[in-house]
Amino acid sequence: MTKTILIGALVAGLSLPVMSAQAAEVWYSAAPLEVNAAPGSDYLGTLDVATPVTVLEKKGDMAKVRISGWSLKEYPSQIFKEAGLRIEYASFDEEKAVKLDGKSGEKTVQGNVWQKSSAEGWVPAKSLTKDINGLWKQAAERHGDACSSCHGAPKADHFTANQWASQLPVRGGRTGHTRRGNNALMFKWLQENAKPL
Repeated sequence: MTKTILIGALVAGLSLPVMSAQAAEVWYSAAPLEVNAAPGSDYLGTLDVATPVTVLEKKGDMAKVRISGWSLKEYPSQIFKEAGLRIEYASFDEEKAVKLDGKSGEKTVQGNVWQKSSAEGWVPAKSLTKDINGLWKQAAERHGDACSSCHGAPKADHFTANQWASQLPVRGGRTGHTRRGNNALMFKWLQENAKPL
């Protein structure tokens, strides 16, 4: 009897890493999404398009996700891909939504202290995809359409990610192009394929 219980416990214990590995699959937001504290209520903030997330749980048509990256220690209401790199993953109305973890990583960039960070919330499950290449294909097509009507479209590596963050809004003032709406995915693609800092 004891052997049966022990074997059952071992089997249960061995199955946990398999479940964790499945839960740790990377998904991407297919559009900018509202992040809620609970399914369908309690707005926390916004998840940017093409942001990698870990799906922790599903309930009906909603998925609980974890967003991980870097945040400014002094103003932890936004999560970015890397310390000092202006590729935004998410922004939140309340600083308490973002959990800082200085033990996992801390960097000082241009006098600003950055720490590893994460946040959790609920988003529509149907707005998540594993097909990042499909998203990038859409973004490249939009770039060709939106930026070639008046001039040759600049290559993504013409600017750094931080320069794209200031270039697109400036151009948007003259041409109507901004980093929102139809251009949100294009903007993220430009930053992800930008010239290294």
